[in-house]
Amino acid sequence: MKGIATFTALAAVAAFAVSAPAKAQEIRYSLWAQPGEAQYDGAVEFKRVVEEGSKGRLKVALYPGDQLGTPRELFAQLAVNTTQISASGDPGLKEIEYLALPYLMKGIKNYVAFMDTPYGQKLNEKLTKERRLRILGFMPRNPRQISANKVINTMADLKGLKLRSPERDYYVKSLAALGANPTPMAFGEVYTGLQTGIVDGQENPIETIYAQKFYEVQKCIAMVDYIDKPAYVVISEQFWSSLSADDQKLLQRANDASNAVIVAAMPKQQEQYIKEMKAAGITFTYPDKKEFVAATQSVRDELGLKSWGKEAYAEIVKIGQQDF
Repeated sequence: MKGIATFTALAAVAAFAVSAPAKAQEIRYSLWAQPGEAQYDGAVEFKRVVEEGSKGRLKVALYPGDQLGTPRELFAQLAVNTTQISASGDPGLKEIEYLALPYLMKGIKNYVAFMDTPYGQKLNEKLTKERRLRILGFMPRNPRQISANKVINTMADLKGLKLRSPERDYYVKSLAALGANPTPMAFGEVYTGLQTGIVDGQENPIETIYAQKFYEVQKCIAMVDYIDKPAYVVISEQFWSSLSADDQKLLQRANDASNAVIVAAMPKQQEQYIKEMKAAGITFTYPDKKEFVAATQSVRDELGLKSWGKEAYAEIVKIGQQDF
């Protein structure tokens, strides 16, 4: 009897083991955007598509607001596959990041078109080899605008203004070419810097100016669209190479679906943000961008030629100015 009971118990355990569902694989997805922003809504759509498409085998955990660290810290996590996906303004390779040179690209479709070229694919391979990560795709953002405590109607109004700049050479050179006095500063210090007068203004997409409440310590925003730069959706190569071809396609479809949500939401969202900031006392101006484009030509030429060489730079300019 004892033997029969033991056999029955073992059989039950075996049956449970066979019928027990496999544990879902978690995908940690870090992004700078906060709930309420179009880009966060896009990440939620990415999560939905992946989880439904994999029938629950893959689970996406979202970490908004840079909870998991700076881009540099995230690259270290991606390299060892403790985090799987990151969306930020840093792709991990200068030759890709320089696609955001002032007035070089008209929009996200131009970035996608370049990355689909043989040279774009070569740069992605270089990123994989050097950093153990790759570009999965892009996440749309609105163009970058300039805020200050004075009305900006022309480039002359920027002369000598201390504008906070991200700590990247192309931002610094671009703002200097526009006549401003660029002041590199960490993003977390910007609000206080504006509030205390350490800097006179800053540059960012409208959604960031609104989300970070920079309009509380600024009076004017100039819609100059001087850099049109999406976020780069970067994936761990170790994680990517562990996926089946079908799951790789699923993640790419999910990123496309994410972008569709963001692109649909951005115009209405920006309109609402502008309306609220106007109600809070912000003056918006719409300068003629021709002089801004001309003034930054030297920046595009210097860094473009240095980064890609004459032939590749010419091809990138051509792709960047296409209408899709």
